[in-house]
Amino acid sequence: MSNSALATTSEKGRHRTVLPATLICKVAKVGYYRDTLPLLIINIKKEDALPHLPFKTGERIAIPFVVNGRTYTAGLRATARSSTAMICSDLMDADLNSARLVDLLFSVGWTDRTPSLELTVSDGRIYCP
Repeated sequence: MSNSALATTSEKGRHRTVLPATLICKVAKVGYYRDTLPLLIINIKKEDALPHLPFKTGERIAIPFVVNGRTYTAGLRATARSSTAMICSDLMDADLNSARLVDLLFSVGWTDRTPSLELTVSDGRIYCP
């Protein structure tokens, strides 16, 4: 990994290097759209997400989600009863047009039948290769 992929953060005047994190996630089907495509979300174990993703129980947090080099704004949600945080099914592109997670995942070859997938978190963004 190149040094340009490293992030630097400040903590009380000290600098520390934060390496990008790879998270193993699961795609889940939670319903269907009217056009019969599955309504998909991405589940991430809270224990894996905690140091890297800014989720808050009971709130939707906006986070940049990069797919095929394009940045979208995704919603990251968590509930008290669930052991996972989820990336919501609806996103916004840079022009504030809605986008569906299912379309983005299909564009990189992932479906609800993909057993697990790897996402990279770096510089406050989630990268989907």
